[in-house]
Amino acid sequence: MQRILRALATGTAAAALALTAAGCGSGTAGDAGDKKSGADGATGGKITVDTAQGQVTLDKPATKVVTLEWTYTEELVALGVSPLGNADNKGYATWITAKGAGLADSVTDVGSRNEPSLEKIRALQPDLIVIDDDRSKANLKALQDIAPVVSFKYTTKPQLDTMKKNFTELAKAVGKADKASEVTGRIDAAAADLKGRLDKAGKGGLKYAVAQGFTANGTASVRMLTDDAIAPQVLNLAGLKNGWQGTPDAWGMTTVGVEGLTKVEPDSTFLYVASAKDNPFTGDLAGNAVWKGLDFVKNDKALPLDPGTWLFGGPLSALHILDETGKALKV
Repeated sequence: MQRILRALATGTAAAALALTAAGCGSGTAGDAGDKKSGADGATGGKITVDTAQGQVTLDKPATKVVTLEWTYTEELVALGVSPLGNADNKGYATWITAKGAGLADSVTDVGSRNEPSLEKIRALQPDLIVIDDDRSKANLKALQDIAPVVSFKYTTKPQLDTMKKNFTELAKAVGKADKASEVTGRIDAAAADLKGRLDKAGKGGLKYAVAQGFTANGTASVRMLTDDAIAPQVLNLAGLKNGWQGTPDAWGMTTVGVEGLTKVEPDSTFLYVASAKDNPFTGDLAGNAVWKGLDFVKNDKALPLDPGTWLFGGPLSALHILDETGKALKV
């Protein structure tokens, strides 16, 4: 699983995954889309979907969908649509444990996200394939030969707004536009609820830092999330304040070693996600002098979130981040 975990960070996998901040085509937050069609397929009309590759038109809502990126798999499930196929079912189940995000046993595993099996996808005879624009760009034409493809970018700023827009466009493609509004509305409601509980507990405006830890080449590595990343944007809705101001990459992350953690702002509560099988915070770093000297460690404010809290996900993961943070802060 660590190979999967690292696929969003450094090394050769990063070259395949690094996304530019600027959107491509009309698949970016804030685009107006096709004002003329306005169709979501619910009444039998054609559907026009804004994607990172421009507009894609479908004759009717897709019902046999293959998705090659976990975020969009999660989004389909949130809409009540079980995908026909998904890339890496085991990885999805390990990293995305948000309530209601589980896959049905009938979902076919079509291979890895970076190298899906075109043969398996073709055999499923899908009427729609959903991809991450950068990860699947090399296979785009081959996938388009199988079925219509909708392609989305995740990292276009602001990421939370981009996620909501992409989710809404995907919902149009499967005839679930009304459901999308209901699901995204739950994020604001959950954030307001958490804010109220924090205020009541005297923890309103609490300063935090959120991180994902893993081992790379035998060394503890930590992804610190800036306000460019979706997880802090979700937490900030609850009135929390991000205490990490490092230089972000395209994903809004700053990858550091233990020395870099000394730059977390004073009085921050350190919220972290790490695999149960590779937790540097309770493993390699536990006896490290720098780690033990950090304010949030000395003050017992290094708090774990559920290892299955996916920090790069869709609306169900956003709700899970809020829920796990409330549990960690005991409100």
